[in-house]
Amino acid sequence: MWREGLRYLMAGATNTLVTYVLYLGLLRLLDYRLAYVLAFIAGVLLSYGLLRHLVFARPGRRHALLRVAASHLLQMGLGLAIVELWVGWWQGPAWLAPLVAAAVSVPLIFLLQRRIFPSHVAH
Repeated sequence: MWREGLRYLMAGATNTLVTYVLYLGLLRLLDYRLAYVLAFIAGVLLSYGLLRHLVFARPGRRHALLRVAASHLLQMGLGLAIVELWVGWWQGPAWLAPLVAAAVSVPLIFLLQRRIFPSHVAH
């Protein structure tokens, strides 16, 4: 689990960096909420590839892609709530909002996604 956790953090850092740069670019053109959603969707696709091929390096449960997408929808809902609290309620800077959301949601989602890619797959 140690190596999995390390690979997960590295993949997550890569995904966060890529989607954060995308978010910053979109933020110049769009409202922070829409910029967050679009960057998040791109991150889901990148995440599945990283989880499947690098982090867990196994096919996962039946419908793993759908399960990963569902886990990210849960993360997006949680993230949007955090982003709204951070920017809309607490007047925090919009550029920092996705990083705050990631800091809260990543540990929770790791535990969920680990169950999608177990060592012994039962279809």
